[in-house]
Amino acid sequence: MSAKKRFYKSVTTAGEADGVAIHLDGRAVKTPAGSAVRLPTSALAAAVAAEWDAQGEEIDAGSMPVFSLAVTVIDRVTTQRHAILSELTAYGGNDLICYQDDEDADLAAHQAKGWGPWLDWAGNDLGAPLQVARGIMPVMQPQASLDALGAAAAAYDDWELGMLYRATTLGGSLVLGLALLRGRMDAAGLFEAAFLDELWQVQKWGSDWEAEDRRAFIRSEIEQAHNFLSLLRDVD
Repeated sequence: MSAKKRFYKSVTTAGEADGVAIHLDGRAVKTPAGSAVRLPTSALAAAVAAEWDAQGEEIDAGSMPVFSLAVTVIDRVTTQRHAILSELTAYGGNDLICYQDDEDADLAAHQAKGWGPWLDWAGNDLGAPLQVARGIMPVMQPQASLDALGAAAAAYDDWELGMLYRATTLGGSLVLGLALLRGRMDAAGLFEAAFLDELWQVQKWGSDWEAEDRRAFIRSEIEQAHNFLSLLRDVD
């Protein structure tokens, strides 16, 4: 598919009753689904406007991560909130940090050190104590814990819920995603915790370029979600 030519000269923002709009030559930007783009904070709107303004002769959608995340929230999160909450709760029921090794003592100790504090945090701060499985056999989590995790996710508005969903699906852990949303860890901390096993294996055996590229891509995606969250919370 050929790139779309830049069709506008000026990029401006305009406050509306339902948020801040982005205007290209005075015309409001819409999402691919035709919804009006209304952003909840001026910082977020400024970042989106800067992405549009930075485009050259051709529009490169890949160079507009903030706008892409905003569109995802508007077109997908707001229309599928219930389904997203259900999926997030399912992540909590099969959380990455609940599955620890039962054969390699060194790896098991590394997992306990890296994930143990977050399991404690889930039980103490979120009211969601979780069972740990040793090996690959699944473990059934207490329904009360799943309800607590679901309630913690449901407390966020659609914008922050979208970033929670992004962090959780990238990292494989609702607990770690909630820790990011609550400011208990940053993007680097989430990446390191989510890839604790893999990074441990890299230190022991080395890595290859495909795995390095995949991890770099995921790290970048987590950083973008964290940046988006910061812009959401930058209220004048």
